[in-house]
Amino acid sequence: MESAKTEQVKINFRLNQPKNDTKAENTMNTFFAQPYNLDAVGFYFESLEAYTEKSENLLDAFGNPVEEFEIQFIDGDDCDLFSVCGINQGNLQTWFETVADLSDQEKTALFYLRSVLGYNLENALDKLEDVNLSEGNLKDVAETLFDEFYLNDVPESVRAYIDYEKYARDCEIGSDLHEFDFNGTTWTCTNASGI
Repeated sequence: MESAKTEQVKINFRLNQPKNDTKAENTMNTFFAQPYNLDAVGFYFESLEAYTEKSENLLDAFGNPVEEFEIQFIDGDDCDLFSVCGINQGNLQTWFETVADLSDQEKTALFYLRSVLGYNLENALDKLEDVNLSEGNLKDVAETLFDEFYLNDVPESVRAYIDYEKYARDCEIGSDLHEFDFNGTTWTCTNASGI
């Protein structure tokens, strides 16, 4: 049998959970603002407006305003991107006003620039258009590129001897191609050395 304290914790947890009344809201990302002040209780939010309103009105147990929060990603599709972007209270506005509105391809490019190349968030956002991405593993993308650019110059009788794996390895060693995973999909950057 559960203790009264355990039951109270479960009730408090359910009360603090975000409410999803419509189907559209279920696809939104959910965040939690955890106060650094141990005498305050955090809150869930899904928009910058909700965060701003709740954070400006939050008081600790002694009636003092709470000013500093750790921003945590709770639920949604952009967890890896949120993490690699290093989103915090200081750049949360950038997340909602810029990053959240990016296309899937732009989000993938941003992930690559931040996680693989180490660009800071501001510079990465400026370089999104410079990244060329192909969905697929390095070998398959290298084979496609080789076929597009060189296969017409290779005689038909020699084509069976082309070693695509070695070509892909050479492209990777030369930093021309780079394979990475993002949101359950394997991607290859086809201009890795040019960024």
